[in-house]
Amino acid sequence: MLSAEAAIEQAQAEINIIKSNLDKSIIRSPVDGIVLSRSIDAGQTVAASYSTPELFVVAEDLSQMKLEVTVAEADIGRVESGQSATFQVDAWPDRTYQAEVLKVSYGSSETDNVVTYETELSASNEDLSLRPGMTATADIHVAQHSDVLLVPIAALRFEPTPPDQAPKTSSKSNESFLSKLMPGPPRRGGSGSGRPQNDNMLERGSGSTIWILQDNRPSPIEVTIGLSDGRYTEVSGDGLNVGSEVIISESI
Repeated sequence: MLSAEAAIEQAQAEINIIKSNLDKSIIRSPVDGIVLSRSIDAGQTVAASYSTPELFVVAEDLSQMKLEVTVAEADIGRVESGQSATFQVDAWPDRTYQAEVLKVSYGSSETDNVVTYETELSASNEDLSLRPGMTATADIHVAQHSDVLLVPIAALRFEPTPPDQAPKTSSKSNESFLSKLMPGPPRRGGSGSGRPQNDNMLERGSGSTIWILQDNRPSPIEVTIGLSDGRYTEVSGDGLNVGSEVIISESI
């Protein structure tokens, strides 16, 4: 009699274990969202021996996206949280998205001897046009000035060729054999820039000279350099107005 009762209790315990395993066989997501990837198929056995396996990747809310960008070490000193930024993705080349800097990492990574720092940007995605994994190109606005005068960077490097160094025309019969073998030094200004091609001279707050066209003649103007976006530079100085014809090169 006691043996039969023990067998009944053992069978009931096995039933309870089977019910518990059946309840655990239903996988429920802890959050509401969109499934981005699935690592298993229906009916596949999942075994978690030492670590919990990854079954699904679920995005809880795609209306707010995080953009991870890398900033070169030469520019990281000017980037900080709260700055505005814009970026574009290949899927929508004619559209510019607005973003804000969330966090600037102190840890660095090096690729091909180039040191970069990871920076996180926050962007709104209410229309769900952005998707996880997209490649983006971002511009972080570290400074901004309004109602300023801009000139091409080439204008800050230009210097007209002095008259005494202008090339003189001569017939081949008057050229000596020695001058043909040993040509003189290259003239200045022939390539449109007589100054050294050195970006270090374009420091913010420093002085420089640009040449404008007045009465069909080049006229120098001393200017103070401001912000630059790599193509155009902010300048200020007496005698420089909106619409002034700035010289960036010359042909002789």
